[in-house]
Amino acid sequence: MPKILIFGTGGVGCIYGFILSQAGCSVTTVCRSNFTAVRDNGITVRSKIFGNASYRPTAVQTVRQALENGPFDYVVVTAKAFPGTANLIKEAVAPSTTIVLGQNGIGGEKEYAELYPDNVLIVGVVYLPVTQVEPGVVEHGPLERFEIGTYPPDASPDAKERCRELSDLFRAGGGSAPVFDDIQPQRWFKLAVNAAWNPATALTMCDDANYLRSSPKAEDVIRKIMKDVGEIATAAGYPDAVTDQGIEHDLQRPKGRLDTGGKEPSMLTDVRNGRATEVEAILGNALKIGEERGVETPYLELIYTLAKGRDYAIAPDERWKPIARHG
Repeated sequence: MPKILIFGTGGVGCIYGFILSQAGCSVTTVCRSNFTAVRDNGITVRSKIFGNASYRPTAVQTVRQALENGPFDYVVVTAKAFPGTANLIKEAVAPSTTIVLGQNGIGGEKEYAELYPDNVLIVGVVYLPVTQVEPGVVEHGPLERFEIGTYPPDASPDAKERCRELSDLFRAGGGSAPVFDDIQPQRWFKLAVNAAWNPATALTMCDDANYLRSSPKAEDVIRKIMKDVGEIATAAGYPDAVTDQGIEHDLQRPKGRLDTGGKEPSMLTDVRNGRATEVEAILGNALKIGEERGVETPYLELIYTLAKGRDYAIAPDERWKPIARHG
């Protein structure tokens, strides 16, 4: 029975824990605010794919507490992609542990590769509309796809086999985890989507459909941000990752929700709840890659700067000053 540690038991972590438990794995989840609910009642899943179900992982509050259930075959990281997250799982990473990243953004895998050079590292692209509506209760929409591949792409045959084994576990649990020999093109395209929609909705406080309704220029701004990311991907060696055809195809999804109701990207959810956002993972890392390669990305640079300001207002440091009042 494979032993799994889920680090980050939000909506994505809850669903991936469910899939892996259905595959017969022993699942331990590191919880934060939902710890008591998960410990006492397990996790309830309301899904358009899996139906209404529940499961009871072993809930812990810290990685250290999880160690009595190890050693772990897989540590699945579904926590927010903040700098320094890689160090938080250190105690749970044994020599044989495979690390699986189910996080937003680009470039964050380098931190894990540097800290754990001898461990197999699998990077994933998450397509999973899910919301934790109350502690330990998640609602999941009609899509579940976890595209995975090794990092680096030319990893050893043993690493490639571990990736296929993880895909098999997802399939056994009713999920979908297709394996790509090089996952980076998929990551660049998902990044283009996230880099456009996440900050645009977070800054305007509109879901995606209402953002499109807000201005005749709204759609084209999304398109231009995605194209900026595509220019960086091209400079990074992936010219076919973000194409005009792919951009137009993706735009049909939010446009199709204009007659129904929109979706709320994760950055908008974070802003609504007063939480720090993944501005560096989703925007900053790509911008740095572009600057290193001499790529001009005016729309990405602008949206990054504004998103940084929004994030700073949520989590100010000691430099923050109150508004000057006169009179």
